[in-house]
Amino acid sequence: MEILQPLINIDGLMERQAAKARMMATELQAGRTKEYLQLQGYKAFMQLQLAYKAVDVLKKASETGQDNLRIVQQYYKQGILQKTDLLAVEVRVNEIANQLQYAKSNVRNASDYLSFLMEGSIEDKIYRPDRELTRKADEALTELSFTGNRKDIMAMDKASEAYMKLFRSSRMKFLPRLNAFGSYELYDTRLFNMGAKGYTLGAQLSWSLFDGYKSIGKMEKAKADYQKANAEAEEYKAQSKLEWNQTKRQLQDAQNKVELTALAFEQSEEAYRIRQNRFAQGLEKTNELLMAESQMLQKKMEHFQAVFEYNFTQKHLQFLTK
Repeated sequence: MEILQPLINIDGLMERQAAKARMMATELQAGRTKEYLQLQGYKAFMQLQLAYKAVDVLKKASETGQDNLRIVQQYYKQGILQKTDLLAVEVRVNEIANQLQYAKSNVRNASDYLSFLMEGSIEDKIYRPDRELTRKADEALTELSFTGNRKDIMAMDKASEAYMKLFRSSRMKFLPRLNAFGSYELYDTRLFNMGAKGYTLGAQLSWSLFDGYKSIGKMEKAKADYQKANAEAEEYKAQSKLEWNQTKRQLQDAQNKVELTALAFEQSEEAYRIRQNRFAQGLEKTNELLMAESQMLQKKMEHFQAVFEYNFTQKHLQFLTK
């Protein structure tokens, strides 16, 4: 039985510390990946909410279009409107039906993606969110500030630390090494009698002075790797701060967009209501009614899209902060 025990190996100690730093960097990066997947799961859930909102809006638009079509058909039979007016309304009704079919397909697509994130496979399921897509303002976000306590940033720092330890280890290779060794032996002229034994204890001091600049080359390479890792970490921090600032401004823009699209939808809805009443009285043209109806539908979808962007931007800002 032989035992080898290092006593003074500074370079080996630094290498163990570097390995520990790398392990911590890997764990931190894995934690950050988990947070990113959670963000993607939240985004998929909101996409499902948006898809259902589109279906609801288009269903209502389809009902409105059918009502308008019945009115136009009556006017056509009475000779008040021309054939082109009837055809224009029929085309619009078919367009809405086509858009509704696409919206239902988007529900299935969003369900498939959500199933993939949750279960790792695509199941033939259609999910329905337990709450509708509404604006959710988090006032605490206005007080958030960028910090370097994010797992991915700390992982970059740990990776840089690991390269620094390797660089120090390469410098320590120029120092002497002290190792202990020992052996214990059992032997005899007969098998397994073990009537004789012996042991050896000692220490070895070694110092490599001339290795053809091999150690110097390794040290220079380790120094370059450390400088590169440190520069990449600093650049990553700067990019993260830039992304955080941009996302914070995007949140303010998204909030303004929600308010403006809500106002635009209310105005377009009122304009459509007025034109619809005038059309029922024979005071409005068919194409003007269709344009007002199309504009109202567009503004309503833009509003829900703005709500989706606002809610996701909030979650993205939280993701970039923690």
